[in-house]
Amino acid sequence: MPRYSDELIADIFAANDIIDYVSKYVALTKRGKDYMGLCPFHSEKTPSFHVNADKQLFHCFGCGAGGNLVQFVMRSENLDFVDALRLLADNAGIQLPEEDSSYNDERHKHRQRIYAMNKLAARFFYERLTADKGGAKALSYLTRRGITGKTITVYGLGYAPDSYDSLLNFLKSKDFSEKEITDASLAVSRDGKTYDKFRNRVMFPIIDVRGNIIGFGGRIFEESELPGGYKPPKYLNSGETPAFDKGKNLFSLNLAKKSDSKRLILVEGYMDVITVYQAGIHNIVATLGTAITENQAKLINRYASEVLICYDMDEAGRKAVLRAIDIFSKAGGKTRVVKLKDAKDPDEYIRKSGAAMFKKALDEAVPSTEFILSVIRLNHDLSETDGKIGFVSEAAAALSSVRDSIEVDAYINKISDETGIGKEAIYTEYRKHISYPAGKGVQSTFKTVQTTGKAIRSIDKPTASFDAQRRLLNLITGDKHIYDAVKDIIKPEDYSPGIMQELAGRIYGCRAEGREPDAAEIMNYFSDDEMSMSTASSVFYELSEYKDKRASALSNVKTILLEKNKSEMRKYADDINKLAELIAVKNKLEKLELTWD
Repeated sequence: MPRYSDELIADIFAANDIIDYVSKYVALTKRGKDYMGLCPFHSEKTPSFHVNADKQLFHCFGCGAGGNLVQFVMRSENLDFVDALRLLADNAGIQLPEEDSSYNDERHKHRQRIYAMNKLAARFFYERLTADKGGAKALSYLTRRGITGKTITVYGLGYAPDSYDSLLNFLKSKDFSEKEITDASLAVSRDGKTYDKFRNRVMFPIIDVRGNIIGFGGRIFEESELPGGYKPPKYLNSGETPAFDKGKNLFSLNLAKKSDSKRLILVEGYMDVITVYQAGIHNIVATLGTAITENQAKLINRYASEVLICYDMDEAGRKAVLRAIDIFSKAGGKTRVVKLKDAKDPDEYIRKSGAAMFKKALDEAVPSTEFILSVIRLNHDLSETDGKIGFVSEAAAALSSVRDSIEVDAYINKISDETGIGKEAIYTEYRKHISYPAGKGVQSTFKTVQTTGKAIRSIDKPTASFDAQRRLLNLITGDKHIYDAVKDIIKPEDYSPGIMQELAGRIYGCRAEGREPDAAEIMNYFSDDEMSMSTASSVFYELSEYKDKRASALSNVKTILLEKNKSEMRKYADDINKLAELIAVKNKLEKLELTWD
């Protein structure tokens, strides 16, 4: 079977949203953070089938079926892993490489080397902020902008020294070649010489949703001029690399996705994001120096049911908002527009008016259709007949993309009141722009799931130890502090042999590497066995709300180790000396406490 890299599989997942795909087979209803419906893999009358957009997983609490998107395709289409992956790649317009594992191994290693360089570079920049003469000026700049030390740490902000080779020499000392450093867009080569790409700039690490540092943004903080009168750009981003595609990633999504909000705020600048985050509003992201792309819109839609677009409201900004609304609409997303008075961006607005007023502006965000009509209205003089006709014509065309007939009716009534033109005339103009696919009216079509004939084994009642292991791994997956507290007390080998040990090994491994465990990625290692997939998805898919995560972690650790101790006691029941040792261990375990950093 051909083998594809984790990164390629992650790219395919990123381009296929599990909610959109499963909705072709199951009527899903939003319930809290999840979507629910009747399980397509067994007969039921009460919905027990859950899909989570954040984790990109499904799990049925009735029959135990579970996994990520590729495993859903495997079950529903009766395909093996590779064919299911091919189907999803085709669906996303991604071309799979030749079936040559060496190609994927090399690409995987290359990307991992870039991740490693970026991590070292981020630490280097962060330390230079307080250990470098130029860094003191950069730190002073951030302080003047109101950025606190805590926020600097949260975002890992740093300083690129005013030097041609300080980072280059540092990375070379860590056994990276000049070519590797250039390939990572941390250096550039000109006229046979290699130089640091970022110099004398405040640095912003760009982190993906899996916790990898994929690139950097650098901002000048003082006016400078190079020989020949050349002025460097205010912002400079990493170039495209095997690890970084600016059209597929977003700044601060790694933090925003942890927010409980169902909305995401979209802004244009790194400083906007940081200022808003520091004000206590964490559900905010920014594009990476370019206009919003379709891939970014799909990524945002995965984590939010509504997007609040907060751009500058000058002419260029309004055009950018219109483009963003159109892209989100095509990607199936819902948008509203935030209007800030007497400020060009959120950073300036919060510094002038405060966080409370910014939150009020968010609450007063206007529906995207209303914003579009307001922009059209600016181009027409409604005191004149020609102006009214032009406005109605453009407004009717704009309403043709609105899918809610009640919303259309409400806006047509409003336009009629504004212009004095009858509703029927506006409806006639509106209908000119409406078209339906051949053979289809407004009624959507749905594909019915056919059973694959695969037997789904029932779930045995879990033992106390198994359930504790499952819960503890779930807690470790969601909280690094819990991993730090338990990693030396209960190791992967302390879990039950087989699936639980392998899951623990992979989850602990991610944490040890400083990465957030990616549920969808880890699930791929169990794609050949349905029971393993079911167990794995139950680890990542925990519906229970923990009142006290630390207390729950301690309780689960004790349960696992005490159950293991009990098993050992049964094994050595006839060995008095060994039994005495085990009883001493039991007494110690019952008094166990965890140490928190």
